[in-house]
Amino acid sequence: MIFIKEKKMNNKEKAKAYHTAVSEYNESTIKKMVHENYIQHNPKVPSGRTAFISMLPKLKMHGSKIENIRMLEDGQYIIMHHKWTNAVPFGFDETAAFHIIRFDKNGLIAEHWNVMTKMASSNISGRSLLSGETEVKDLNKTESNKSKINTLFNKLINEGVEKIVDTLPQFFHADFHQHNVLLTDGIKGLIQAIPDDSLFPRYKKQHAVFGEGNFVLSISEGLLSGKNSVLYDLFRLEEGKIAAHWNIYEDIPTQNLANNNTMFNF
Repeated sequence: MIFIKEKKMNNKEKAKAYHTAVSEYNESTIKKMVHENYIQHNPKVPSGRTAFISMLPKLKMHGSKIENIRMLEDGQYIIMHHKWTNAVPFGFDETAAFHIIRFDKNGLIAEHWNVMTKMASSNISGRSLLSGETEVKDLNKTESNKSKINTLFNKLINEGVEKIVDTLPQFFHADFHQHNVLLTDGIKGLIQAIPDDSLFPRYKKQHAVFGEGNFVLSISEGLLSGKNSVLYDLFRLEEGKIAAHWNIYEDIPTQNLANNNTMFNF
């Protein structure tokens, strides 16, 4: 008798299987993949596997589906850039979203973070919240690219607006692709937005930086239009400079919280 050894899935493959199971409302698969005491950082959802599974009937009723656009791996973390369709349970028809999951030492999904925003029309440069390049490459540059983004955010947090204006060009290609739907391509458009705190956040603290190759995600806390916000900024780098930027910014709720884990604590 010949035995064929089952191929062990890596974390990216597990993450794909997981979001596929969510789109198929497959409770049994999710039970196998998610730790019973799963820690939830979405402030609208209680912690625990049972609470998450209880959402599946509502997702199924509305036909909510996930389309993964980008996926990064950084240690035990998988970062997913998703499009949700039929996203009525979240209050939208379609959403752009970042989801982050952490695998524990036994290969189970132990923790989850996410932000979402309504899909909007493309910006004046023709770019949407999710369009653009998706290929992860330059794996040998992961740490240097993460370091570059760390340095950028150190300046964004600690320098005044005037200094930021002078500093930014050293981090961005002059004609970088801008996927913020309120802005346009290029460093000129970004600099013009800086004085307006409804367009350019006032960064207060960087909580995490994740990266793989040419993509780096920074997760920060700050003010947008004067409101405390969680700020997800995704960058694609080429030759040590930012060639593209995507973002989702979301208000941090303070009332009617389903858990006390905060939207951070990575």
